[in-house]
Order: sequence, then structure tokens, then C-alpha cells
Amino acid sequence: MKTTSMIALIAVISAVSIGTISMNGFSAIPLVTASVSPESGTIMGHVEYILRDADGNIKSYIQGDNQVVDKGDDCIIGYAFQSTAAGGSDTCTTAGRSGFQFIGIGNATHSVAHGDLTLVDANALTVADTTNDGLMAVRFDNNTVATASNDGGSVVIDTPTSFTFDANNATTVRTAGLFDGTCNGIAGSTLGYCTTNTGVMNMFSSQAITVAVASGDSLSVTWTITVGNNS
Repeated sequence: MKTTSMIALIAVISAVSIGTISMNGFSAIPLVTASVSPESGTIMGHVEYILRDADGNIKSYIQGDNQVVDKGDDCIIGYAFQSTAAGGSDTCTTAGRSGFQFIGIGNATHSVAHGDLTLVDANALTVADTTNDGLMAVRFDNNTVATASNDGGSVVIDTPTSFTFDANNATTVRTAGLFDGTCNGIAGSTLGYCTTNTGVMNMFSSQAITVAVASGDSLSVTWTITVGNNS
């Protein structure tokens, strides 16, 4: 009797196991894996835009996460761990770099991708106006505010003065980027309009937006970068 019962039990176990294998392609025996705590995106950026009219009234408020690009990752490696950037020629750690404290906006239609170098899909930082697409203006924040890490720290980069628009550049803002340099031709120290650009501007991250602006409007941008386990 015991032998018969044992044979029956083995048959049941075999049937269940075979059924599991045939359905899933894997054994029913649970696999043991190392305990891991994955960190998805340990450096992330969040951007907020506030558009005001000539009287200071808020016309629109936009916020969303950005895309950290490859060049941004490479530069971070160069800044933190070695004297040259990763991924090829070094334009990150050369003299005169002030870190990613420059916010730029553009009016070119742009699909954000990890391989982007600029705000333009063709990766050519041309200057923009109401008829030309490209880089419109850049603001330098030399007083960024950082929060010490407590399982995740952050730094805030914003526009010390808002981007302003008149008849010459009243268009649709379609892109924004965080850079470590500015365009090499600027109209006025406070206006920040780009008139020419042939210099190297490493981009850390970018975002595609759609903000229609009119003459007299102003646009403020705040970029928050979070580093660490809480990102």
C-alpha cells in the first residue's frame, strides 16, 4: 500500500512539474537571487516654467522632467572622477568652465534624445529670431542653491532675470537646455540675447516644450537637479 501511495504521489508531482515546464519553460523550483535595490536614474532633473505678461500676470505654468543626455553623463564623470571627460574629446574640464549653471532656450522643433548635443535636432547651435530656429537666449545663474544629501541631495539653477520678449523674438519657445557655457555673442549683459554662437556649450540635459510668447512677456525657468537614492 505504501509503495502504491508513493508511486501515486510521485506521479502527481511529476505531472505538476511537467505542466509548469510546458507552460512557462521554467522549473517550478524558485530561484534565489541576491538582494538588490535598483536606483533608476540617480541624476535627474525637473524643470518649471512661469510665463508672465507685461503686467506681471501669470499666463501659463509648465513643469516636467528632463532628459539627461550622454554628454552630461560624460562631463559628470570628468568633473568627479578624472581630469578628462569620458566618451571622447574633452570639452568639459577645460579652463573657464563654470559647471552646468547656464539655462538656454530655443525656438527650434526638437525631439529630445540621449545623444543630443544642443537644442537643435541637427546639433547646430544657430542663433534664433522670429524667422530663424535655434538658440534664443541664455541666462547664467552664478548663485545656485544646493541641499546637502540625506539619501539624496539637490541643486537648483534658475534664471536670475527672466527671459524677455519683444517684436524681434516673440515666437514659440520649444526647447530648453542646461549648459556649462553661453553663446559667444550676447546683446547686453542683462538681456542675454544670443547674436552669434561659434563656441562650445556642453549640454547636461534638455526638454521639449511649447510656450507661445508675445511681445512684453517674460519667462522664468527653474531647473532642479536631484542626485542620489531619492532621485
